[in-house]
Amino acid sequence: MLVQALAFWLMFVFGGPGLRLQPPLLLVDDASRPHVRIAWLGADGVEHVHESDLSYGWDADRKPIGANIAAYAAAGGTRLLKGATHPKGAVMRFGFYKIEEGLLFFDQVESHTVIDVQVTGIRMNQSAVPLTRTIVQHLKFSRDSLKACRVPSDAWNLFNTVDPGETMKGRIRAGYDARPGALDGQEGHGSAWSQVEPDGSISMHVRVPYALFKHIRDPWKNSVPGTFLEPMHFHIEIEILPQGVEPEQPSLPSD
Repeated sequence: MLVQALAFWLMFVFGGPGLRLQPPLLLVDDASRPHVRIAWLGADGVEHVHESDLSYGWDADRKPIGANIAAYAAAGGTRLLKGATHPKGAVMRFGFYKIEEGLLFFDQVESHTVIDVQVTGIRMNQSAVPLTRTIVQHLKFSRDSLKACRVPSDAWNLFNTVDPGETMKGRIRAGYDARPGALDGQEGHGSAWSQVEPDGSISMHVRVPYALFKHIRDPWKNSVPGTFLEPMHFHIEIEILPQGVEPEQPSLPSD
């Protein structure tokens, strides 16, 4: 009894009751398995659909889901690495790799094709809300292939964003390695949205015109499939906040 009383007193003095009442750190429920679906209408008039329930892991844990595509689900992302997240937020990303780099990413794709990515069943350890404006498509290109296409090898990352003012704290540059606002739903752009479902899970839906898979600095003007350099990988990420936490206002780039 004396030990229990002492422990309670120490917790009260050094931790305070606020420590026990503090909301937990926002984390993904890694026991859940989000459903990832990628689809497009091919030149053959057929909708090509590849989907799977994925366990959370890392890029190396990707698994084939159909055709030339392997997919993975993971916590963390580019926004986190660049220090462009809310201090109480969490970033979730869902990525796709070419299985054979020399083949097209998408079967029967055409220059006007729209790639449709849907993710459902994202569950966190507490009530949370997604921030659609934070959605980013991050594409990665082979440095050797960039060199062959006369694109500087330091431009192997490319970012398509929802927010037209997105700079990720000054770490991406419009016209160099980024298309800010390319997913804002305007005419000729891609679109993105997210929501909390009735069961408390989070879903995300992103539509990306195939032309946006072309590097912004690729000198080739045509976007016909097979005539320009495709990425070897891309992922789509979103920031999620605990329910009731106010999003941070966009800030000016840091020096």
